[in-house]
Amino acid sequence: MIGGMAMPCPLAKGGKEMLKMESIHKRFNGVEVLKGVDLEVKKGEAVALIGPSGSGKTTLIRVINGFVVPDNGRVVVLGKEIDYRKRDELRQIRRRIGMIYQLFNLVERTSVLNNVLSGALGRMDRGFELISSIMGLFSREAREKAMELLSFVGLEAKAYERVDRLSGGQKQRVAIARALMQDPEILLADEPIANLDPKTSQKIMALLKKINSEKGITTITVLHHLEHVKDHFSRVVAIKDGEICFDGRTDHLTNEHIRSIYEFDLDEEYECAAV
Repeated sequence: MIGGMAMPCPLAKGGKEMLKMESIHKRFNGVEVLKGVDLEVKKGEAVALIGPSGSGKTTLIRVINGFVVPDNGRVVVLGKEIDYRKRDELRQIRRRIGMIYQLFNLVERTSVLNNVLSGALGRMDRGFELISSIMGLFSREAREKAMELLSFVGLEAKAYERVDRLSGGQKQRVAIARALMQDPEILLADEPIANLDPKTSQKIMALLKKINSEKGITTITVLHHLEHVKDHFSRVVAIKDGEICFDGRTDHLTNEHIRSIYEFDLDEEYECAAV
């Protein structure tokens, strides 16, 4: 709610519904972090999720992939309502959702290629193939696919280097290739450029945009860097105090909206050109 008026959301026309959240509530240690969130995302959308620190952004995306169980409400992912009590159902949902983290979550002492290959584990059923892969015996097809993805993110030449020798931007590209290795239909990114310099951040955001446009993967990205919103996303959703306060096209997000969302004087504390 901005200025007393709910902002309508222009969902992608004709797109298949990938995600629907209805009246999601979540409380931690007596504090209500999410207060009845309603959200729909269509196939192929690129959604930026913004808002002040502690507003509930990360909690919201962790509800989507089942890492956080909501206290109340209903979540439908890829046409199936999540039953958080059933581990097998959660596992099936997670197979179709890729995740990119702020701190990369890579195995630093092994190779870039092995880290990317590990992304295939989420797509495998129990059995010989999974056991073999856990032991490092990935198929030729899996290795070829991993190399193709490393080429896609511009790191094919680094395939056999240890991750701990890479820069932060290179590590994030490895993490992106690993997420793509599981063939996700939805890609969630939790502040993927928070620890990167501006030039590297621009490259990572351009890569995420490329994934959305060329591979058709629906993306939802938590961001604090507002300067990237209009260039890389078709839609922006803002959360404040556990509630959605703006949901619309990125070119409809004005400086007045930003002042209300973040409660600061934009002219003094934020460069107007950033959005």
